[in-house]
Amino acid sequence: GDSSVIIYLQPPGVTPLGGSAIIHCEYQRHGGTFVLYRSGKKLRTLKPHGRRAEFLISNVTRSFAGPYTCHYVHGDNRTILARSDTLEVLVEELQGPRPVLSILPKHEVTAGSDVLLRCTFWNDSATCFLYLEGPAGTHYQFPSTEAALHLSRVEPGNGGRYTCQCFIKQTPPTWSVPSEFLELVVR
Repeated sequence: GDSSVIIYLQPPGVTPLGGSAIIHCEYQRHGGTFVLYRSGKKLRTLKPHGRRAEFLISNVTRSFAGPYTCHYVHGDNRTILARSDTLEVLVEELQGPRPVLSILPKHEVTAGSDVLLRCTFWNDSATCFLYLEGPAGTHYQFPSTEAALHLSRVEPGNGGRYTCQCFIKQTPPTWSVPSEFLELVVR
C-alpha cells in the first residue's frame, strides 16, 4: 500500500553481465534516509534527492544478483519507518538477436481503447516477458503460444515505456538482449 517504500530496477528485466543498472528507492515522505539490503545484509546507505534515491552499479558482476529490499529510516537511531517489497535482480550474459516489440493499433491512443502489445522472437521454444519501466514496474509473462498482451480499456496508468525480453530454454539456457523500448501514450 501507500505506506511502503517503492523499489524498482532501471532498466527493467534481466541485467546484462558487464552492463549497468540502477536500483531506485522511493518514499512519499521527506527527511529520512534509505538503507539498501541485499540478501538481508546492509549494502549501502543512500541519501535521498527529494523522495527518491538511486544506487548505480556499472560493470555489473554476478555478485550484483540477489533479493534487494530498501528501508526508509529516521534519525540517528535508524528507526525503520517503512520497507519495500523484495526486488529480485537477475544477472546473466545476454545474447542476441533481440526480440521485436510492437504496439497495435498505434503508440498513441485515447483512454478506453484496446491495445495489443506483441513480442516477436525467432525462437518458438522461448518464453518472453514484457516489462513496464518505472515504479509501476509490472512485468507480464506471455503464454508461450502467442507472445501478445491485450490491454482492454487502457487508462493513463497503462502508459509508459515497455520492453520485452525472452528466455530460451536450451542447454545452457540463455536470456536474449531486451527489445528496444516502445512508448505507449494514453490520452
